[in-house]
Amino acid sequence: MSIKRPLIGISPWYDEEKRLTYIKGGYCEGIIKAGGIPVVLPLTGDEEILQDIYEKIDGILLSGGDDVDAVHFGEWNLPCNGEISPYRDRMELFLARKVLEEGKPVLGICRGVQMMNVAIGGSLYQDIYSQIRDRCLLQHSQKAPRWYPTHEVVVKSGSKVWKAHGKESVRVNSFHHQAIKDVADGFEITASSPDGMIEAIEFRNHPFAVGVQWHPELMWEKDQSFLELFKDFIENCGK
Repeated sequence: MSIKRPLIGISPWYDEEKRLTYIKGGYCEGIIKAGGIPVVLPLTGDEEILQDIYEKIDGILLSGGDDVDAVHFGEWNLPCNGEISPYRDRMELFLARKVLEEGKPVLGICRGVQMMNVAIGGSLYQDIYSQIRDRCLLQHSQKAPRWYPTHEVVVKSGSKVWKAHGKESVRVNSFHHQAIKDVADGFEITASSPDGMIEAIEFRNHPFAVGVQWHPELMWEKDQSFLELFKDFIENCGK
């Protein structure tokens, strides 16, 4: 008898000019390798459709991508903010709030962890290099190959990220200029970089609501420990 694989909805990227909906490599492959079935979700702000989608899937992966419209955390968009996808913002905010409120598993990667935080009242740095002036920052938009780890993060013992890697210091890749500023109520910080940047958060009293600022989908083929977070996510989606 075949085992039913959990159905995982992945939030898509969107090219406004070309009207192109797509997903980059590593996300679908990681979910399949971890035992799930990936489905790239249609981009829509229609909440009735989003509710139907939400009810049919077992978990959600919020992928990386463009910057978040600062209006969603109560700020004006500054010159340092980048490209914005309004439809995607609406879609992911709706889905993030649903999964956090109702306990459905969610994994957020890069932009995904930022959306999880913003969805329930947290804020972001629109650009860390423009807005953080009190300390020297690491290179968070690396020029090394995308799979290559360029800096360390310190991981909180006992967290889901810690369980995935089995250690309190992990080297990760980095492709972001925005980052979590104020952490929303309900989240706890479970990994940080040496320059004080928040690198992972987890929602308390939730089966699996984990967001990481790095890109494990680009690393697991070179380092299988980065697949463990996918496996834990899929296992919770199957319960």
